[in-house]
Amino acid sequence: MSGAFDRSLTRRNILRGTALAGLAVGGGGLLSACGSGSSGTPGAENESAGTVGTGGTVTWASWANPGEAERFKQISKEYEAKYQTKVTWQLVVGDYMTKLLTQLAGGAAPDVFYVPDNGMAKLIESKTVVDLTEFVNKPDSPLKLSDTYESLMNWVKPLDGDGIYGLLPDCNPLVFWFNKDLVAEAGLSKTPAEHFEAGTWTRDAADEFLTKMKTTGKRGMVLEAGAFSPMSSWITSLGGTAFDEDNKAVFNEDPKALETLEWLWEGMAADKITFGGTLPKGQGIDALFYGQQLASCQMGRWILPNLRKLKFGYDIAPFPSADGKSFGPSLVAMAAVGVNSKAKDPEAAMWFATRFCNKDGQQARLSGGGNAVASVTGLDEIVTEGGPDHGSWFNDVAKAGYGIPLVIASKPAVSANLATEIDKSIKAGDSAKKFADKIAAYINSGG
Repeated sequence: MSGAFDRSLTRRNILRGTALAGLAVGGGGLLSACGSGSSGTPGAENESAGTVGTGGTVTWASWANPGEAERFKQISKEYEAKYQTKVTWQLVVGDYMTKLLTQLAGGAAPDVFYVPDNGMAKLIESKTVVDLTEFVNKPDSPLKLSDTYESLMNWVKPLDGDGIYGLLPDCNPLVFWFNKDLVAEAGLSKTPAEHFEAGTWTRDAADEFLTKMKTTGKRGMVLEAGAFSPMSSWITSLGGTAFDEDNKAVFNEDPKALETLEWLWEGMAADKITFGGTLPKGQGIDALFYGQQLASCQMGRWILPNLRKLKFGYDIAPFPSADGKSFGPSLVAMAAVGVNSKAKDPEAAMWFATRFCNKDGQQARLSGGGNAVASVTGLDEIVTEGGPDHGSWFNDVAKAGYGIPLVIASKPAVSANLATEIDKSIKAGDSAKKFADKIAAYINSGG
């Protein structure tokens, strides 16, 4: 294993920040985008002419907030009109994965459905999702695997073996959001973005940011309770190794990984970093950031719509890196679109899934200031719509990023309980090394 996954660690599933969040009401219709030929795929001209992939029936399902629900209904109607395919969308509320598994077991599941990152391995193991490799490799497939950022695809593959069992509809890379007004009030000479442009956005620069913020009485940073997504991003962006080539957790042995963890622990001890588990009940990281009581948060583009309603300056930077100028690998929140292995109309289902996730489908859903990032090439301009100032960096962070490691995704017990183990260790007062030893052992044992 090479690249970002050597240095990856994991997080709990963040449904609020997965790919499904990337819907823009004003983003232009799917009908006008799909099959336009702009994706450059070999079958684009034939598809535009309506000679392939038409007819049939498709049912599909996802979770959604009210705004997303309206958009999905619109997408279904537009697809139906363009491709003469009967499309029915289902909203799943409550415990999404439990309900999906129940439907699959009872033969009542939709033909196409969203899959959270910690649910894919179970579906692959139970053979309830289709291997899409053959279909996407067809000359007239609307989506080519080469269009999607390769480093983000690892978790939709089986732990041992080949195949692609899910397609990415978009993604949400974690970045370092910051409040520009609080930076100015703290007397910092440069914002994190200006540091990055100058090639000086290092751990020392981040430490200066947090130290200055402490003197203002505002929180500089909150380490999310029970989640390993920001922690993993700090480790990997700063050059640490979390998993080796055998997909084993080694962040408790790697010197750079331990150095980063120790720095985070020192920050918490010095009250420059707050552990989210100690926040008063009802105080969330995003709410503190919106209320200008927190100078930074490590989240994805999903918070942008709320920020645009507020009256303070904000911007992003990547996580700090060892050289201060590189986009180090950090975790990317994602969901996937899978096809039911017992779909009533398999061909229609695969055409729908690939069109939903290809360049045209993503452009239709993300344009106009949406709150996710394209997972395919050729849509870099999407993230500059609606801010922030350095929104184009979302693309670079996504390209350098990674998804949930297979050693986590392939072990249901670990995926389900890792957050609890993390929270217990930190609240118990474990040192950085003891924490790393406990959590690495938990991951490697399979829970």
